[in-house]
Amino acid sequence: MSVSWFPIAVHALALLSTSEEGYSSAYIAASVNTHSVFLRRVLAKLVKNGLLETKEGGGGGYRLVRPANQLTLAEVYKSLEGNSFISLSPAEPNEDCPVGSGIRSAFQEIIDDIDNIVFQRLETISIAEVASRAITHGKQRKANKT
Repeated sequence: MSVSWFPIAVHALALLSTSEEGYSSAYIAASVNTHSVFLRRVLAKLVKNGLLETKEGGGGGYRLVRPANQLTLAEVYKSLEGNSFISLSPAEPNEDCPVGSGIRSAFQEIIDDIDNIVFQRLETISIAEVASRAITHGKQRKANKT
């Protein structure tokens, strides 16, 4: 998966947090400004991981499984991308090289530190907070245009 799925998912979840009934994928795709087929792939992953549920029927669509203030950005990221922001090189280093023999272990320590810092911060930000910030910024932007 690509990291680009994360901001799309956050946008979709923030939008869904504004309605208890939820929205259709077409409506969400229009807000995100992406193709609904692509968006449905992202939403399907969120459904599979228990962050969203689907509504069947004519007014069908998606809605949050629990309140947006209980859903953190860390949880969203992990559900789409896993538990790390950076990965080791797929190339096998030369074990006879003084750097190559230890680079994987050294770099993994750095990756672990970065992941811990980022996830600690993402745990403190809820989808409700993102939605609130987005609405505030949107109002400010509209006010500045007039």
